[in-house]
Amino acid sequence: MTQAAHPVKGARRQRMKENFIFLGKFLRHGTKIASVWPSSPTLAKATIKQIDWDKAKIIVELGAGTGPITEQVIKRLKTHTHFIAIERDTDLSKILNKRFAGHKNVEIVQGDVRDLDTILKSRGITHVDAFVSGLPTPSLPPAVRRRMLVSVRKYLQPHGVFSNITEIPFIYWNYYKKFFHEVNFDFVVRNMPPGGVYHCRAMR
Repeated sequence: MTQAAHPVKGARRQRMKENFIFLGKFLRHGTKIASVWPSSPTLAKATIKQIDWDKAKIIVELGAGTGPITEQVIKRLKTHTHFIAIERDTDLSKILNKRFAGHKNVEIVQGDVRDLDTILKSRGITHVDAFVSGLPTPSLPPAVRRRMLVSVRKYLQPHGVFSNITEIPFIYWNYYKKFFHEVNFDFVVRNMPPGGVYHCRAMR
């Protein structure tokens, strides 16, 4: 094996270690964690596909986990865009900071989505162009879910998008229609387990 291959092998080992940390969180906390395993690159790319990268000034990620969606956002991030990734769990937040805190225009926030309004207001943010979420939103405690969605409604630009992953394809379509006028779904087979993304626009 060449010397050049060692950093790649080390990165893969580190990513696998992070994945098992994520699995441990799921086994302990169940539906508070969206999945048994972090999102695949295919699912992560599907989650951000409807963002208007040329116009977006503020992008917010909810429940960033170990950062598979975070990584894809950063790859596409423009210099005029500020990206905030929010994660409640201390261990996962440390992983995010280690991986991404040095990137320009990227802010990792350890916080709860129930405090989304406070997090955005304290930074002087009045509008968000895109929310991307790795949270099991329909399974969140009702009070947490309501506070989060009220804040999403408050800050999301009229042309913006709220994209939320799921591993139960199509089941929650009517749920999201309660909050958004336009709901589309992308089915993603290449994920463990297969899942998809709800893309929601034009709030009532």
